Amino acid sequence: MELPPMHPGPAVRELLLLQGNHRSSHIWDGQCLSHTFHPRRIDDLWEFNRDHPLHPRKVRRLQQMEFYQIIEIGRLQFDWALITAMIERWRSETYTFHLPIGEATITLEDVERLTGFQLAEPTALSGASRLQLTPVRQHLVALHAEIIDDSPPEAIDRQTRLLLLMIFGGILFPNTSRNLVSLRFLHHLERLDGLPNYNWGGAVLAYLYRQLCRSSKGTVRDIAVFILLLQVVT
Repeated sequence: MELPPMHPGPAVRELLLLQGNHRSSHIWDGQCLSHTFHPRRIDDLWEFNRDHPLHPRKVRRLQQMEFYQIIEIGRLQFDWALITAMIERWRSETYTFHLPIGEATITLEDVERLTGFQLAEPTALSGASRLQLTPVRQHLVALHAEIIDDSPPEAIDRQTRLLLLMIFGGILFPNTSRNLVSLRFLHHLERLDGLPNYNWGGAVLAYLYRQLCRSSKGTVRDIAVFILLLQVVT
């Protein structure tokens, strides 16, 4: 008995209108069968922290701004096979993963539990243009020895801004260049005490959705995003 040919799906395309350029279509056609996504991670922050432990005053300053939990999470080993599988199941039309058990997604609550970011307004991020992270790290290394228990608050804030640039460009909002951070963050770093008032969780989640949409199309082989959030939540 001859079996009817399998249909790769979806059976109905009334909602999933982008199937023609979805990664699953390319896999069905014999492409991307052995493609595992390439990591686009920037390790400047982790390498700096390894060689230059943070002074307690900088730790307290980061805690006040609700960013220290990112550093506490630390550098983890990523499961790129799992990450690739999840990207292949991401649908840009619904912002959800289509799984055999149903649909699932990553929510603001997931971001809050992992990062400690509280829901706030307004949403962060605007503008463009980018800066290399390597000089940022080099400048931070040069300033590191200057911090002592009696250092003025201005000196602590100066180094904290550099640390935050590495957190933004290397962890929360990386890009495929592997060495650039957006200058849009400089506006938010002007008043450090105001950072907790921005919706960083929403910005991280929106950036994650955007990058998942990009990577689930065609034969893209890299992804630059807060990978830890994708791996831990899924």
